[in-house]
Amino acid sequence: MQIIPAIDLKNGRCVRLVEGREDSAKVYDRDPLEVARSYERDGATLIHIVDLDGAFLGAASANQKIIRQITQAISVPVEVGGGVRSLADVENLIDNIGAQFVIIGTIAVEQPDLVAEAVERFREAIVIGIDARGTAVAVRGWTATTTIDALDLAKQMTALGVQRIIYTDITRDGKLQGVNVELTRQVALASGARVTASGGVATLDDLTRLLAVEADGVDAVIIGKALYEQRFTLSGALAMV
Repeated sequence: MQIIPAIDLKNGRCVRLVEGREDSAKVYDRDPLEVARSYERDGATLIHIVDLDGAFLGAASANQKIIRQITQAISVPVEVGGGVRSLADVENLIDNIGAQFVIIGTIAVEQPDLVAEAVERFREAIVIGIDARGTAVAVRGWTATTTIDALDLAKQMTALGVQRIIYTDITRDGKLQGVNVELTRQVALASGARVTASGGVATLDDLTRLLAVEADGVDAVIIGKALYEQRFTLSGALAMV
């Protein structure tokens, strides 16, 4: 089980949202670059970075300058999402910003043909973010909920060659109420992809529950607010798994 610490950026600062609502941002007075360095020191093997301004705007934001500083300062690979709407956006994040993996969300729903082209060009660097309220997929910074089923979308994406999916239960994100283990497991079983669990991690018990479904394809987990709120440490989580 890979433990992936998260850095969410809004106006250049580390924040956490509740259920993805822009007006719910809680700002943590920490330098994003120092947060990334601390994760590297604690043993992270991958860091998850989201450009929230980009997600809400649907375009690249000034946060990309900070993300580039992070990728240049640390040796740990990063995955980046937020506002990715074109192949040019993907290429920019990989070639100019330094992302090893790029997370595609909205265009997986709105332009699946573009996903197919992205996978053909960038292969395993393409990660699909399926963000849903239960099984109802949300897009455009989680501001719009569709009628598309998360399991159906997951199967469609793997048919296009996608190897990694991040499933986020929006109803739990930022609330420290526990992970939706069963639905995450269903996404993995339905798609056959490797799935990263996201949203709601609160205690080390959540990691124990996820370890129980690792054999079904849930082999990674993103942790955000629990680390900021010092519910446990990254090194403690890594030691546990």
